[in-house]
Amino acid sequence: MQNEVKKITRLVDEVTSLLMRSGSNDINIRIKRDSELSTITIIDYNSAYPNDEISSLNDVLNIQRQCEVEEFYWELMGDDSHEDELFLVGSMVDKATVNKIDNDLHIVMYRYLTKFKK
Repeated sequence: MQNEVKKITRLVDEVTSLLMRSGSNDINIRIKRDSELSTITIIDYNSAYPNDEISSLNDVLNIQRQCEVEEFYWELMGDDSHEDELFLVGSMVDKATVNKIDNDLHIVMYRYLTKFKK
């Protein structure tokens, strides 16, 4: 379970770092956990994240979860290029939604604790 906490904090770190590099100044993070699911909600208020990159961000966060990649490489997050880090984030979540509502970017990532449940 300790590794699960570390994985969730790394996911949050990678996404918030991406947003801050794009100029974001007001980010809200909510993490909700229960016995089956962790839900990470990140709202970037008055988002500076480029509109033309939102679809690509949604795509990379919704690649199929890859437990093999996760088990071997999650500790390396933060050490590689930004594209590689986002690939690792996408391979560690089961599903994600990325939507811009007014000027706010809403990112919700879902991570089931049972690896094969979706």
